[in-house]
Amino acid sequence: MNNLENDITLVEKYFDETLSNAERENFTRKMLTDSNFKTLVEQEKLLIGAIRYQGLQEDLQYLKGVEKSLNDAKVVRFKASSKKWYYLAAAAVVGMLIAANFLLMPRTSSEELFQAYFKPYPNLFEPTVRGVNTPDDRTAAFQAYEQGDYQTAAVKFNAMLKTKEEPGVLLLLGNSNLILGNLDEAKGNFITLNSHFDELDIQAKWFLSLCYLKSGDMEKARPILSELGNTDISYAAKAKELLSKVK
Repeated sequence: MNNLENDITLVEKYFDETLSNAERENFTRKMLTDSNFKTLVEQEKLLIGAIRYQGLQEDLQYLKGVEKSLNDAKVVRFKASSKKWYYLAAAAVVGMLIAANFLLMPRTSSEELFQAYFKPYPNLFEPTVRGVNTPDDRTAAFQAYEQGDYQTAAVKFNAMLKTKEEPGVLLLLGNSNLILGNLDEAKGNFITLNSHFDELDIQAKWFLSLCYLKSGDMEKARPILSELGNTDISYAAKAKELLSKVK
């Protein structure tokens, strides 16, 4: 067994947690004094992470078997060092595993994710008067929203905003437009809310990210979700979870 094979065996035993005391001392010494050995450890760490990511729980004997079969068939002939061959063979196997898993893995569409994470924001801004036969337009707007009549609510909220911009009304109008499929209008509502007001800006960002998700624009959804996920707000956990699912 040459030095490279000895190193590989030592590294494998380290990650399998089967080192003897003498081997552990040897491992520690080589990590401190041998840069090539340290590089090998880092390569193995990345390789193991990739395999675990694919759900494979086998140990590195799998890769050794692949290496042996490729060697026996004399498929690959490199003039480079045997260490480079080991890295390239391992990288090729992991690449194929990742590609196969990616192609076969069931996908969750952006619309399915939207439906799973979107819930209309409740009307917390103004109480509505129940049992009024002829409510004024403002009360009627909030009542329509609470009753799920988002088309009427959107029309009345729009009329209210022409008189005065209010953050709560903008948020509910954005939700109404989002539910109705008026994505451009909804995006405009949330962008205005975020840029013109200090309050409700977090809610505006959350629902804006859902607008982009619903329209399939993942590139614009990701940075917003990432920003929300790095805070300690109530939306942080949901933003992190959704970000992990956005492809």
